[in-house]
Amino acid sequence: MKHSLDILVVGGGMYVSGRGTNSYGTIFPALLEARGKGHVGRIILATTNSASARQALSALCQLAEKMGVDIDADYFPKNGHDDRAFMDALNYCTPDAVVISVPDHLHAEVGIPLIERGLHCLMVKPLAPTTSQAKALARVAAQSGVVCQVEFHKRLDESNLILRDSVRSGRIGEPLYAVIEYSQQKRIPRDIFAAWASLSNVFQYLGVHYVDLLYYTTGYEPRRITAWGQKNYLVAHGVDTWDAIQAVIEWDKGNGQQFISTHITNWIDPDESSAVSDQKINVVGTGGRIQADQKHRGLQQVRDSEGVRDLNPYFSSAFGSGQVEDPLRFSGYGIASVLQFIDDVLSFCNGQSRLDELNRKRPSFDAGVVSSAVVEACNLSLVNSKSIDIEL
Repeated sequence: MKHSLDILVVGGGMYVSGRGTNSYGTIFPALLEARGKGHVGRIILATTNSASARQALSALCQLAEKMGVDIDADYFPKNGHDDRAFMDALNYCTPDAVVISVPDHLHAEVGIPLIERGLHCLMVKPLAPTTSQAKALARVAAQSGVVCQVEFHKRLDESNLILRDSVRSGRIGEPLYAVIEYSQQKRIPRDIFAAWASLSNVFQYLGVHYVDLLYYTTGYEPRRITAWGQKNYLVAHGVDTWDAIQAVIEWDKGNGQQFISTHITNWIDPDESSAVSDQKINVVGTGGRIQADQKHRGLQQVRDSEGVRDLNPYFSSAFGSGQVEDPLRFSGYGIASVLQFIDDVLSFCNGQSRLDELNRKRPSFDAGVVSSAVVEACNLSLVNSKSIDIEL
């Protein structure tokens, strides 16, 4: 009976450790919560250079102390720069699973050799920026017979679960259209992701969340996309990517019933905005409507040093002072998505669940291919200034 997993984490950036922000990230808090429950053993960190790896280890150890959790961790590479440190780590340890949080275009390059070595895999979204890479990942996952999931945490947001139930139960009738607005402060691509933001864009990195959510919510398949974009601010600041992208996706249920979604995204919200991201969704059906403002959750904080901040207590919240008598604890759907993966792997390893069951319930790599196909078609539409059929 397996009770804990040794975890390899590839990447040490904002989402992993909170680097470049005043937060703790999402991956480290979740893994330490799982370690506190006895579900995670050793944690191995792999980045591309020893300085960032040591920085990630330091952040992990500091957070572990604040959470009152003992830690068994190591890092790679030990010296200099090494783009393949994640594979070198396997010469010194034998992890059970890997969490991959690297730039989009590296997902297949990093993920495929690790999955081929038998590691269960949690991949941050998107699965890949192209359909061919996504299908290659899904094919290797199937051949290796391991648990592979995409970290689409919006599937676990309670407001989105209500949205899904409203659509699947027919309470709002047949879905007709959806409008999504999603944006992020400009400092994210300009400063924090400056090294690789030109290889991605706001729809690929952020908008993909709501593509997967609509697929998960409605059961419809995307057929066609038309996209428009504007370049101005980010190009002028050395990042050659789109300031804003607007996309219209045509979805089909297979019985002639059509559903349209409009995605309005930008990566240049003011840095003084009251939240890192601004996000709204509105779904209209023949029998009703359901909408959610997923920025204004009703919790606002005002400080002399920071001004007004709209907080989302449901994504990742820290509770406690971090002192011995009051250790930090984390909860929220961002944390839950990582914990769910760990629980699923343990359940699978212990023969308590089958892979086909997990793949039906979770954002599997096969499901991730769908949103990756939309991302690729969107990028083609932007470049070619025309509608693009989505090839699944």
